[in-house]
Amino acid sequence: MPLDPMPNNPKPDKKTKLDRTYTISLANRKARGSGHERLGEILVAAKALFLEQGVENVTTRRIAERVGISQAALFTYYKTKDDILGQLMLNAFQELARAIAEVDRTAADTLDWLRRGIAGYIAFGLQHPDEYRLAFMVMKQHKNAPDDEPGEGHRVGFPVFLQLERRVADAMAEGLVRRDLGPSMLVTQALWASIHGLVAILIARPRPHFPWEDHDALIKVQTELLLTGLLQGAQSQGAQP
Repeated sequence: MPLDPMPNNPKPDKKTKLDRTYTISLANRKARGSGHERLGEILVAAKALFLEQGVENVTTRRIAERVGISQAALFTYYKTKDDILGQLMLNAFQELARAIAEVDRTAADTLDWLRRGIAGYIAFGLQHPDEYRLAFMVMKQHKNAPDDEPGEGHRVGFPVFLQLERRVADAMAEGLVRRDLGPSMLVTQALWASIHGLVAILIARPRPHFPWEDHDALIKVQTELLLTGLLQGAQSQGAQP
């Protein structure tokens, strides 16, 4: 008897294979009009992977798998993991920029701006520990990137730093901040490093790993210590005890 050229039930076998291959993608497919929700899911999944595995070890394929979509579907929202990382940083630092803009609008004078700006930056870092870690504490450059190429944290955070430098320069011009410390850029870098130190250690060693006092109290003391060292005459001119 000649062999049947057509296998029995070819379509069900093929369908079974396709179901097995695409179950995750189909099960998680969003309805029309839910793109905004999908964007949020991508950012949440990417942030978790970046923190778990390190930015340099995460691929768009891994992010897509974590969300439950195909890599091609991910590309309709973000073309590279750098785009995703950049959006995470931008979302966080936009909030910091808004807070600083409010300080710009309401500060009574340069000293008031410095006091509130320092405290506000520390509070921002503690309120967004994951984004802060990615921007300044755990993010590494891509293996193929030039050594002098800035990362995403630098790109979105540096404008905020420049605002602080401008205020320090203004304070020096007013005779408020000590000029003997050096140029405004040097002083601002030292100031930022001191601010960053408190944020980083509170994120890296939270309670109960270290018996920290109340965070608001720590921020207040740190701010006044920094101002005392910065201000002309080694006093914070109206420091709040």
